[in-house]
Amino acid sequence: MPARSFAAEAVVLDTQDHGEADLIVTFLGLERGRMTGIAKGAKRSKRRFVNKLEIFSFLHLTCSESSASSLLFIHEAELHSSFLRLRTDPALYLTASVIREVLLLAIREGERDEDIFRLALWALHGLDEGRPALPLLALFLLKFYSGIGYRPELQVCMACGQVVAPAREFTFSHLGGGLICPACTAASGGTGTILSPGTIRIMQSAQELPLDKLHRLVLSGPMLDQCLSALHQYGRHLFQRDIHAWSLLEPHGRRRRATAADQR
Repeated sequence: MPARSFAAEAVVLDTQDHGEADLIVTFLGLERGRMTGIAKGAKRSKRRFVNKLEIFSFLHLTCSESSASSLLFIHEAELHSSFLRLRTDPALYLTASVIREVLLLAIREGERDEDIFRLALWALHGLDEGRPALPLLALFLLKFYSGIGYRPELQVCMACGQVVAPAREFTFSHLGGGLICPACTAASGGTGTILSPGTIRIMQSAQELPLDKLHRLVLSGPMLDQCLSALHQYGRHLFQRDIHAWSLLEPHGRRRRATAADQR
């Protein structure tokens, strides 16, 4: 009995050569979550796959399952968006690479999550439209950690339960994934990222706002640095490993901020 074909809206997260002509493609799909398939003859294709199976591309795929393999067969790909701007701007590409890496680390094969898929698309579209890369990354990570079940606690001290005061600094604990008040930080000798009241308010708002209103938040300067430091270190703890793309993004981001400051 022939395998049943199905359509999938998907973003390409990874590709690997397989033999001389084939590609193994990992993608995040709307209907089926993370999937991996093989595109036969993709590297020699002059029509079906040419310039389509690229990392970050948003595609409409026609696939089928195989009873003999866990890999899907990818028959055709139609391009919704290549996000071309990401491939020509190093800062945008590196930011998108961090997003791609955390998606690959956190999402398991066959795990479907429509909200995570729409969040990933929101981020890629935003970068492609020229929105500031580092603020967008911070907002993405706040939503992403919540989406995978590790929402940062930003309302109360995780140690004593004290409600976060609007005019006080708190420490963000990378190990606990939330705020610790000054008294509990001093008593425990704990470490983390100190967040200003303004940074905390922005992060709280980002957790609550829908995607189509996140662009209203302005995150820059020391507040952006604090937010990214907290989210980066929290991610390293969650995934129990470095986020490799971040090591390339950090020096690039410092150079861009220094250039912007010189221009002012």
